Amino acid sequence: MTEQPAATPPAETTQAKPAARKGPRGQVTIFSNWCKGCSICVSFCPTGVLVLDEDEHPVVAYPEKCTACHWCDTHCPDFAIVVKKIE
Repeated sequence: MTEQPAATPPAETTQAKPAARKGPRGQVTIFSNWCKGCSICVSFCPTGVLVLDEDEHPVVAYPEKCTACHWCDTHCPDFAIVVKKIE
């Protein structure tokens, strides 16, 4: 019997990761002392950046999702939210 060389494992194939989505980004600031907790911002945020805390006031839970659409700060009846566009 002749010895056969050990089979070499197939080379790892690296799959290209999809490019990170590049689009507008925003930084949300909530002035909790101005907020009455109406939850308009949380209910209508198109990307789900905001959630309600245990006191039923909005908090920024997912800042990386903000697209700086300004829906929350435009519709806040208490002017308690400011969105700053990040370059």
